[in-house]
Amino acid sequence: MKNQQSLIGAALILAALAIGAGNAMAVGVSGQGTWQTTLQGRDLDGNFANGPEAFFDKDLNITWLAAGSLNTMNWADAKAWVGQTRFDITGWRLPTTVDTGVPGCDFSSIGGTDCGNKPDSSVATGSEMAHLFYQTLGNKGRPDDHRGLTNTGDFKNLQPNFYWSGTEYAPNSFYAWYFDTHTGEQNVDAKFETYYALAVHDGKIGSAMAVPEPETYALMLAGLAAVGFVARRRKSA
Repeated sequence: MKNQQSLIGAALILAALAIGAGNAMAVGVSGQGTWQTTLQGRDLDGNFANGPEAFFDKDLNITWLAAGSLNTMNWADAKAWVGQTRFDITGWRLPTTVDTGVPGCDFSSIGGTDCGNKPDSSVATGSEMAHLFYQTLGNKGRPDDHRGLTNTGDFKNLQPNFYWSGTEYAPNSFYAWYFDTHTGEQNVDAKFETYYALAVHDGKIGSAMAVPEPETYALMLAGLAAVGFVARRRKSA
């Protein structure tokens, strides 16, 4: 009986690990973008078992909070939401937008500027959200086919919707920049509009944590199946 209980306990542990692994990998598209090599999982709560709370972006030298906002909010509330102390860490902010060329929206329908479709997403002159969307996650934007948020990596609550930037619109502070993860467009809107938010932090914070390879998850599932088989044989005996 004791051995059977031990086997059942092991099975439950393996099942939990397998389920957690499945949830973590369900939204990540392997091989799309650079997220698997440029985003390093960071532990912020001292508990490695529950997965990373943030990701250090090696390209941009910033740390993204893994979980985005669950609700939309106006620009002021979004700044207040990201500015909260999390895991005893202060200094969180909204992503920044780089206003290139003449101050304001240099709109382009084909891309490459600071505003409009397929905005500049380079490390040197691109915006943080644009780089995350196009380069890190490898998504496509209007006018390309198969555009949209097809890959969210291991982020939680990342929606195909509008996200606030922390950068005000230079010609008129009544407006602020935003990024649309549904179309890949970057533009400006009135601050009273309600959009989602992602929190970022300058530099590297927290502790590095190794992310198990897919093969490891397969071994977990195989182990779970083996434990279940042994348990059934013991019960039938």
